Amino acid sequence: MKKYILFAVAILGVSYSNAQNLNNTNGGYESTRTIDGKKYRVAYYEYEVDKTMDEVWDEISGNFINVGEIHKSINESYCESGDTTEGVGAARFCSIDFSGKEIQIKERITDVQESEDRKEFTYEVYESKGFPAKVFNTWVVRKDEHGKVYLGNVFVLRGKPAMMSKMMMKKIDKLDGLRNAVLGYKHYLETGEKKVDSEIFAKLYPEV
Repeated sequence: MKKYILFAVAILGVSYSNAQNLNNTNGGYESTRTIDGKKYRVAYYEYEVDKTMDEVWDEISGNFINVGEIHKSINESYCESGDTTEGVGAARFCSIDFSGKEIQIKERITDVQESEDRKEFTYEVYESKGFPAKVFNTWVVRKDEHGKVYLGNVFVLRGKPAMMSKMMMKKIDKLDGLRNAVLGYKHYLETGEKKVDSEIFAKLYPEV
């Protein structure tokens, strides 16, 4: 069974230009990035969602702590930041089933950006067990010139050691990690169904 991984991650310095290649693991973003003098791998995936921007944003950002209720691969999630459950400073613990292996991570929102046609928040994995990498992530909700709404995820990774970065990114890609993370939200927002197997996504949302 394919499993998918959902990580929270920051994208430092992402521009507000729209991604051009929908459903692509590098849709409009670079494949590598230098942060603090170190090279990171970058991947991107987005999908159209049949909801308003506010509806998508309220779930993705507003329900940050309870991500484990939506995605099949996340065993559990809970708040790590007291009364702060959304916005900058909100932190959560996640236990993730990554291809049969348990990964434990703690994630913290570091930045939120909102405009009329685009909203995004960034968060970092500040502590992890079972996944030797420095990870940043950004979730993006945007509306194009035709009024269509898209949900996207930017994933930034550097392995520990760095030579593992390419291998780790390839494994995530092989498991359709970013695709299934985005589709997990899309499917829930459009149907109300939670904890859906990734095999179902492959049938319902074939690659374009």
